Amino acid sequence: MGLFWLKAPAALLLCGALLGAGFPQPDAKRMLGTWVLTDNDNVPFNLILRADGSSLTVIGKRHPDLGEPQRMTRNQLLETGSWQAWGNGIRSTYRDGWTDTIQLGPAGLVQWSWKPGASLNGGPSNHGKAVQLTRPISAWVGAYKLQPTQPEKPPYLAVLTSSGMAFNNIDQVADGSWSLRDNGSVMIKWTSGWRSLIKPPSSGIPAPNQTFSVQHWRPGVPISEPASATRSGTRL
Repeated sequence: MGLFWLKAPAALLLCGALLGAGFPQPDAKRMLGTWVLTDNDNVPFNLILRADGSSLTVIGKRHPDLGEPQRMTRNQLLETGSWQAWGNGIRSTYRDGWTDTIQLGPAGLVQWSWKPGASLNGGPSNHGKAVQLTRPISAWVGAYKLQPTQPEKPPYLAVLTSSGMAFNNIDQVADGSWSLRDNGSVMIKWTSGWRSLIKPPSSGIPAPNQTFSVQHWRPGVPISEPASATRSGTRL
């Protein structure tokens, strides 16, 4: 996942410098939260580092291999893993074999990523800038399991990205946009015409595994009218 491809000697040299003792060791706790990194197609994605050592990525793009509009899979929207302190930063590893690292270098925080099967002793598969998000709204960025309007259907996955895009794995046209409303709820406007309103629990922005209420409006039904259905959701 990254911006620039480097020749092996240069990559190894810079990688060794970042993993050495030439720069202050960042406080791992300060690296908790939401980050913007970049994938192989130069598309930003979000990496979320949590205090329990778990990590999660969400991505918002139309994957070029999909061709005609079709439902996206969970793996195209979400990846889970774990992270730990590593070198001058952190390393996050995922079930699919990818490894993302955030390192403190001469120009600040940078991303290094290795594809499945690649040795971390070699040059990274790609590399780019790492940006930590600090705005309160970024706490909503993440993945959610939502109950659909149709009771016979299983829960579906919705992801909210820092670009303001939303994606799901239930619609044929699986994208949309999301925004924070004045009352603290989140409105998702799907390209399919559906609208979903996430109402936060009394404690505020949902924590992982916490449930909340979701209202759905069918295409063509104004949101000024009663919701077509009220269901529940859970944050992943």
